Amino acid sequence: MKTRYAAIFCIILLLFSFCFGCGAPENPPAAEPGGSEEGGPEGSGNEPGTEPGDPSAGEEPGGTQEEIKVSRLTFESSLHEELVNWYGRVRADGTATDFSNASAGFEVTFSGTSLKAVIRSRMSDFPAEAKGAPYLYVFVDGQKNYRRATRVDLDGSGEKAEYVLFEGLAEGEHTVKALKCTEVKYGNAALFELETDGAFLPPPEKPKLRFEIIGDSIMSGSESMRTSTPDSLLAESENTLSSYGYVAAKEFDAQVNAITRSGGLISGYKGFPSIPDFYDAYSQIDDTPWDFSRYQPDVILLDLGTNDLGISTPKELLTETYTAFVRHLREKNPSATIICCTGALTTGMDEIVPEIVAELNREGDGAISWFKLPYLRELGHPLETDHRHNGYALAEFIRDSLKLFVE
Repeated sequence: MKTRYAAIFCIILLLFSFCFGCGAPENPPAAEPGGSEEGGPEGSGNEPGTEPGDPSAGEEPGGTQEEIKVSRLTFESSLHEELVNWYGRVRADGTATDFSNASAGFEVTFSGTSLKAVIRSRMSDFPAEAKGAPYLYVFVDGQKNYRRATRVDLDGSGEKAEYVLFEGLAEGEHTVKALKCTEVKYGNAALFELETDGAFLPPPEKPKLRFEIIGDSIMSGSESMRTSTPDSLLAESENTLSSYGYVAAKEFDAQVNAITRSGGLISGYKGFPSIPDFYDAYSQIDDTPWDFSRYQPDVILLDLGTNDLGISTPKELLTETYTAFVRHLREKNPSATIICCTGALTTGMDEIVPEIVAELNREGDGAISWFKLPYLRELGHPLETDHRHNGYALAEFIRDSLKLFVE
């Protein structure tokens, strides 16, 4: 009897399974997020069109997007001006950002303890005049005096090299500025990368006042750092940051744009290189047109003519070309005060320039002045101390005689 009941029970179970367990499900299971029926990345969880690390991926509903921390910048085609302050004429050339012009450079703020840079540099193109490679001064957390800054010598190899601009800083927020101290002909420099062990932050606001200094070896600060009586003929002896034009600008905490070339003329006499030949270009070795809207100076300091006199340029030609260049400066910089300086290395231009300035004043341009520098160096180029005295005197002239920037 028990056997019969057991058999009947088994038959009932089989019938129940057949009626309720057969057939395909009504609806297929939903695809996993981020996957597909073709076997997409399992468990990736990425929204369409995003990659891991995309700031829009993985955001919680109703939450806030997590701030992305940038610790490395590259400069092939972007200046990254939201994170970098640039000084002087610089140019992104598709591989790096060139900052070869005298006193050009960059400034960044970051949280961390160190800053490294990948830079390519080249040796001086004129070793008979100034042998060696370019160098930088690195200023940290508001330093102003290059004597207290850190000097970084570039290798001049023509290859990319990594440089520690600063390390060992206390953990926290820091601002570092690096400026090139030599002119283009004594070695160029291009920035490929900046990297910190923390994260880059927006840089400080740049100074509002803008100066532009234009000249030959005097404005380049050539030989200003030498320790010998005659010229040393070394690139390391040049320091544009020590030139009297730069010293005067720093008295007003101004930005500085330097267009200089040792040996440069203003007249083009006998075919010698002249500043007007490349003023409208990025630099003397790169004829890419300069965009003057990027930098409109409040003050232009001009010191040219010394080399023209040295090769006996006729006074008529010198007067004509000097006048034409000042007019060109006015065309490109309509709001600038132009100060024509003479007397750092020779007194020959002391007779020519005042006449030119007076004539331009008579024509209606009253924002052009002449300034006679008080300190003359006759043996070799002006020294750092000469530049300092002349720079302070020029700043006093700007403040007291021209009544500029006086609160």
